[in-house]
Amino acid sequence: MKKVHSHIKSGFNTDGLTEAQLKFYRQAVEKFRNNVSWLEFDEFALGAKSPIFARQSSHLDVLKDPLYLALKDMWLRLGVKQGMIARGKGKRGGAMTSYRSVTALRRAV
Repeated sequence: MKKVHSHIKSGFNTDGLTEAQLKFYRQAVEKFRNNVSWLEFDEFALGAKSPIFARQSSHLDVLKDPLYLALKDMWLRLGVKQGMIARGKGKRGGAMTSYRSVTALRRAV
């Protein structure tokens, strides 16, 4: 069953997560809802010590993982909201897909 979470534009199915993964996901959602610093969220959810990297055998597997995609979606939304990421021109299937960091934009000017 696909559950739609208000903080994620696309649906995300939490039924297949282990208890540890579900706890991690809930912590990420809480941080997202509390509007924590984009860099803090990045380190927590997508940093090298993130649990999502421990359970996959390759980087490609991580990039395809629905949990990773949900975390990345929250990360991008926080970045846009906090002015750390500028929304790009690309859109595909209603999901935000093209972003450029504010730093990169400043360098281009």
